[in-house]
Amino acid sequence: MAALILLTLLPLGVIGVQLALGLDGVVGYSLYKVALLTAPLIYCRVTGLGVWRDVLKPQNWRRRLPAALGLGIAAVGIFWGAYFLWGDLLLDKTMIAEKIGRQFSVTAATVLLVAPITIFANSLLEEFFYRGFAFGQLVRRHRWLGYLLSAGAFTIQHMLFIHHWATPLPLAMGVVALFVFAIVLARLYETADSIVAPWVVHILGDVAMTGIAVTLLW
Repeated sequence: MAALILLTLLPLGVIGVQLALGLDGVVGYSLYKVALLTAPLIYCRVTGLGVWRDVLKPQNWRRRLPAALGLGIAAVGIFWGAYFLWGDLLLDKTMIAEKIGRQFSVTAATVLLVAPITIFANSLLEEFFYRGFAFGQLVRRHRWLGYLLSAGAFTIQHMLFIHHWATPLPLAMGVVALFVFAIVLARLYETADSIVAPWVVHILGDVAMTGIAVTLLW
């Protein structure tokens, strides 16, 4: 149990180090992803877990798929609705656009080229780590710890990158939205017994957020 807890929190430590060192751009943004990928692979190798069989479980890809599509579309509506209703009131859009460009090395000309990587590859990596590995293994040992720790780490990971983008109120709204989003994804993984359903929701959620980033950069 202790090893799983430490591994779940490992990416947060890596992000903290890279932020302290001022590592922005592609290198900085990609560094913590090494932990998301390698830590579970090493753990599975040592403990005899099968990545395909025990973590991803793609053979169950049809399970909960209609629910995943519905939840994903709802996420798009909620994220876009909140942005277009309250964005002008709560956000400094010019400042956020500058920070997006500097932190993630994207511009108005390149954002659509980078978008597919974020939407498909990044979401798959995060689902592999936070749902398939962290939640999937922790929930077998302690149900509430599995939900709360994996969702909490997922939320903190994202807030570490954007905590300086806005004032406390929109940041608090972001924390709540991310945590609820993570809980929903964990529940989907548990009921579907496959990474596919939560990945579909995550993809659609990233479509919404990428769309917002495009409007900001343009």
